[in-house]
Amino acid sequence: MLLKKTKLAGIISLVLCTTAVASTTAIVVDSSGAHDFGPYVSAMDTSSTATGSMTSATYTQKYAQQFSYDIGAPWTYNEYCVYDSDVCKMFWDGSKTDNSDGLFVWRRNILNTYNSANGTYESETETSVNDTVISIPRGLSESRKITAITSTDQAGYATDSGLKIVRRGFYNDITLAPLGFDSNGGFSAAHDFTDVYVSNSDKTITYSKRLIVGQASVRWSGNKRTDERFKYCFNYPVVDDRNDYDDLYNCPGFDLQASYWNDDGSAIAYLSDNSGTKWLNTGSNSTFIANAYAINTSGFAVGFSTQQINSSTNGGRARATIFKPTVKSADALSYKMTEITKPKTDAGSDYDNVIRDTVAIDITDTVYVSASSPFAAADGTDSDTQAFIVVGNRTYNQPQNRSYATEFYTYDVKTQETRYPFQANPIKGASSQVSKINNDGIVVGWRDARGETTPTADGSPRFQSAFIYDYKTKKSAYLDDLYCQGIDNSDVKYRFANAISISDPDANGNVVVVSNAFDYKNVDNYKNRIGSTPVVLTMTITADELANLSTTSQCPIKAEEDYSRSGGSMNWFILLPTMLLLFRRFKR
Repeated sequence: MLLKKTKLAGIISLVLCTTAVASTTAIVVDSSGAHDFGPYVSAMDTSSTATGSMTSATYTQKYAQQFSYDIGAPWTYNEYCVYDSDVCKMFWDGSKTDNSDGLFVWRRNILNTYNSANGTYESETETSVNDTVISIPRGLSESRKITAITSTDQAGYATDSGLKIVRRGFYNDITLAPLGFDSNGGFSAAHDFTDVYVSNSDKTITYSKRLIVGQASVRWSGNKRTDERFKYCFNYPVVDDRNDYDDLYNCPGFDLQASYWNDDGSAIAYLSDNSGTKWLNTGSNSTFIANAYAINTSGFAVGFSTQQINSSTNGGRARATIFKPTVKSADALSYKMTEITKPKTDAGSDYDNVIRDTVAIDITDTVYVSASSPFAAADGTDSDTQAFIVVGNRTYNQPQNRSYATEFYTYDVKTQETRYPFQANPIKGASSQVSKINNDGIVVGWRDARGETTPTADGSPRFQSAFIYDYKTKKSAYLDDLYCQGIDNSDVKYRFANAISISDPDANGNVVVVSNAFDYKNVDNYKNRIGSTPVVLTMTITADELANLSTTSQCPIKAEEDYSRSGGSMNWFILLPTMLLLFRRFKR
C-alpha cells in the first residue's frame, strides 16, 4: 500500500492506493482556524470524466449544529430533540463548562445575524475546494456553503452580516438575488445547476441554457405580512429555551419559493406553476417554503413545497415535489408543480399524523430500462412519461417501534413505482437517509449502523453508517464493508458515516463516492469507537465490486462490549461517542 501526502490550498490529502480493492482517499481540512467541527463534504463534481481528478467542496463549522440543518428548510430541524432528556440537554448546552459546544451558541449566533442583538455574528462555516481556485462574490464573506460544483463552476449560498444579508445565493462570482422581494436583504440560495437541453414533444422547438435552481424570498411569512418572524429568527434577545431551539420555527421569516436563474444571474421565474405565491396548499399562519434541490438535463427539477397541516407558525409540512417543464420557446420554459404523494399516502389513511415531512433530493438525467440493462439516455423532450428516477426521504411524526424514523425512497416518474429499500430493515423503526443518485441508478446515503437497534425515542441516537444501493439490482452494502473486505484487520481505522455524493461511472464502470467519516488511527480505537477525528473520505468502487456488493459484515468488531445502550439511563461518558456528528472535534 503506497502512502502519499500533499498539501494544497489548506487541504491535506492522504492517498491510499491499491489495485485489489476499493481505494480510499482522506481529505482533512486544516484545523488551524477557529472552526472546530467537521470537516464535512457539501458537493462533488459527479461527471464520469471527473473520477480521475475529483473536485470536491468541504467545510468546517464553528458551532455544533447537525451538519444537515438548514434554516431555509425547516424539515431538517423541526423534529427538535426526541431523545432522553439528558441527551437533549447535552445537545443544547454542550459538554464543556462554558457551553461553547452546544446548540445554544449556534442559535444565539443566528439571532445575531441582523443587527447583532446578542453580540457579534460569527461566520458559521469555512469552505475549501481541492485543486480548484474558486471565484465567488467578494461581498458574501461569511457562512459560505458550496452546494454544487464542477471543475470550473460552483454554486451555493452565503451570509454578509455587515451588509445585512442573512442569505444570498451565488453562482461563481455572480450573486443570485430574490426575484421580487428583497426587504431586509431578502433570502435566496442556489442548490444545483446544469445545462438543460430539451425540446417540445414534436421536437420543433429546442431550449438550451444553463439553469441554476434553488429558492428565494417572495414575501414576509405569517398572516400579518410583517417582519415579525424575521426578527424572531435573526434579531431578537436570546431566551435559552432548548425545547424549540429558541423559537427557531420562526425562521427564516420569509415565505420562500422554488426559483431558477440564468447563469448570468438574471432571474427567470418560479418553478411552482410559474407563481411566486403558490405552494401545495395555502393558509394564513404557516411559513410557506419551497425549494429545488436538483435539476436534470431535461429541465425536470425536484425538491419540496409546503402543505399546511394545521394553522400555526410551524404548521406547515414539506411535501416531496417534482417541477415539470414545458418548452414554450427557444428562450422560455413553463413549469408545473406536482406532489409526489406515495411517500405520504403509503403510510395509511392517517398519513398526515403519521408522516411529518417528505422531500425529493435528486433526479437522474437518464431513464431506467430494466434490472439487467444500464440506464439509457432520455428522449430529449419535455414528456413526463420518461422513467427518470427520483430519490428522497420521509420522516415520521409518530414513533415506529419506539423510534422516530427517517426512510429513504425511490420513485419512478413514468410508472410512479415507489420503493422503500430499507424499510423495517433490520427492524421496524430503522432509519435511512439518501443524498444522491447517479445516472446509472447507484444511490448513496446513510443508515443505522450494524447492530444499532436500540429505540431512540426517549433514548439515545444510533450510530450511522454510509451505504450504497443499486436501483437496478436492489443490492446494497455498507461502505465500511467495502473498505474492510480487502485489507488486513490490523489496518482498519476508518468508519464511513454519511455518503454525500457519487460520480457517474467512468469508461471502466468505476464510480467515486465521497463521504463524511471518522479516522480512529488504529484498529483498537476502531473497535472501541474512541479517539477518532473527523475526515472526508472518497472511495473508488470498481464495476466488479458494484456487481458483487457484500451483504455481510467484513469489519472487525469488539469481541465483548463492556456496556449496553438502553434507553435513558446512560452515563455521560457513554453519551459522548453516540452523538452522531455533533461533538466530534479536531485534535489541535
